[in-house]
Amino acid sequence: MGKYLPVIKTAECGSLTKAAHVLGYTQPSLGYIINNIEDELGVKLFYRDQRGVTLTENGQGLLEIMKQIETMEDRLRETARVSQGTLIRVGIFPSPANQWMPSALQKFYDKHPEVRVKLVHQMSYLDGELGVREHSLDCSFFTGKSPRGLESVPLYEDPYYLVVSTRNSLADLDQVSVWDLVDKERFIPTNESCDAESAIWNVYQAFAPSQMVDARPQENQMTLSMVDQNLGVTILPEMDLMGRLPSQTLVAIPLKEKLTRTVSLLCPRSPERPPLTADFLHILQSTVEEWKQAGVNRAEQWKKN
Repeated sequence: MGKYLPVIKTAECGSLTKAAHVLGYTQPSLGYIINNIEDELGVKLFYRDQRGVTLTENGQGLLEIMKQIETMEDRLRETARVSQGTLIRVGIFPSPANQWMPSALQKFYDKHPEVRVKLVHQMSYLDGELGVREHSLDCSFFTGKSPRGLESVPLYEDPYYLVVSTRNSLADLDQVSVWDLVDKERFIPTNESCDAESAIWNVYQAFAPSQMVDARPQENQMTLSMVDQNLGVTILPEMDLMGRLPSQTLVAIPLKEKLTRTVSLLCPRSPERPPLTADFLHILQSTVEEWKQAGVNRAEQWKKN
């Protein structure tokens, strides 16, 4: 536990009793720790009354610095564990994590039972790149071109599909060209709508004037729900559709353009890659190959017959 965590938790809880419960201390012990920190700093951090505790003006000014110190100490401890070979940090986004990580983790833990795997959700692919580049991640799922100085190891070529409601006149088509739909269909954006590295960036730009929502959803399920109401159409990769279809009210139609995204694992380049990261990559590659072989007919479960 970091030195200033008792102060941070007490400020968050607004009560010594609640903070002591969260931290696993008795209330007197927590009060003693905070008093010692106040004595060391020479300032009063909290006002105490019957309703609880509130930060003093000095306390408010110091709290953010304490949080920064705690973050840096966490980073220091984490980096030390990585150096000891007892921790690996993997950046993830939902679709490959859902499909591959359970099996990959089981294999990894069988081989390295002493190693903890920290899975870090990435809001965007850029987060993964920055994490690996700045050494806060050891590797990360990624799509797009391999950034300079790093290596993006391809795992799966993920095809895009047009998704429409069964009430849409397009639902009976076996194949469709997205360019035939511009100015004819309303487009509902997805998580990739603002990603200039996306394989379908140009498609999004062509549809932009007809987009139903001027925002990027944080979860593609919201996009599918809007398509389900026949408010428009959207384009999503196969892996994002697995587990969300089949549906009696949605249809995924193959694209004539055969657009794909390459799902990769972003790592340091091979000569600079730590042994634990290299081992995780090899296990993930074998897991993906098994997944591909087992799923020859998997997509037929949700694609249009």
